[in-house]
Amino acid sequence: MSDGFDAEDAPSALGELTGHELWEHTQRSGQRVAAACEQLIAAPSARARVALAPEFLRRVRQLLTLRLTAVARARRRAFPVQVPTAGSHGIATLWAEVFWAARARSPDDDSGVLQATDVSIRGLLALEPSDLADPDQVRAWSERLELVEETLDGLDMEAQAVVEGLQTAAEHRQ
Repeated sequence: MSDGFDAEDAPSALGELTGHELWEHTQRSGQRVAAACEQLIAAPSARARVALAPEFLRRVRQLLTLRLTAVARARRRAFPVQVPTAGSHGIATLWAEVFWAARARSPDDDSGVLQATDVSIRGLLALEPSDLADPDQVRAWSERLELVEETLDGLDMEAQAVVEGLQTAAEHRQ
């Protein structure tokens, strides 16, 4: 079930994707993560879940790479760069850029959302197949991934709103 693109195998290709192409790849990747999660939960035994877990983890990493690439790209367009841009497309590097840029924009934010997302991303990246032997753990990590995606959605929407505001202001000046 491949569309010829794998974020983990060809990270340099991400920079060449248009916004719409990146969105399409992200949507397909999300569907693949959901399908892999369902397979894990439905597996008949812990041994079967551990055997399926590497594919699930690969899909999660691919989704995170795509999502973070899109959010980092949107935030670079919307806000002046206050932190160095990610030099690579690695999940940790992209997340560091997004995290610290968001913190720079809202240094007094004590909601804990960014910190919770940071803990979840780190946890997702540290998962081993044996950590997913229990279907309840699969569900718990899937829920944490959903919360990460909600945070990324919020950061992306904030950037899009700023870009649209800048475009509207530019149109009115003309």
